Amino acid sequence: MRAADPPRARLVIRLIAVERSLRGMLLLAAGVYLLFHLNTDFGHLAERIIRSIDVDPRQRFFHRIVTRLHDLHAHELRIAGLAALGYGTLELVEGVGLWLDQVWAEYLTVIATSLFIPFELYELAIRPSLWKAGGILVNLLIVLYLASALRRRVAAARADLSW
Repeated sequence: MRAADPPRARLVIRLIAVERSLRGMLLLAAGVYLLFHLNTDFGHLAERIIRSIDVDPRQRFFHRIVTRLHDLHAHELRIAGLAALGYGTLELVEGVGLWLDQVWAEYLTVIATSLFIPFELYELAIRPSLWKAGGILVNLLIVLYLASALRRRVAAARADLSW
């Protein structure tokens, strides 16, 4: 983004930057938590949380979640923690770069987000939910917006060079 860009365009880029930065910080925190709690029984923890909000953890939906969490092993938590750290770092780099109006950050965000969309679509097809559909929609809109902004920027740079 250049100072000559319309305020609305700058606002949209800033909103994307905030979203990416927040997501990155949450993923980094989750990754650190997982890596420092490899021997935690997350099934027991989930059961306590579910009971604290006066819900029966034996209900079908909650029981499946609790059972899966009981079955987690330390090596699976380590992989999930490292993946969260890596993805969180990527998201945070995108967010900071977008906030600082760096062109490379726009390219990085378009490429990285585009690469994850097929996996998100697969996950949506396997286990559909409104949250997943909403997340995919947001990511698609971000890719489309940034791609069009980059196309305008390249066209403007070519027009400047032709003079």
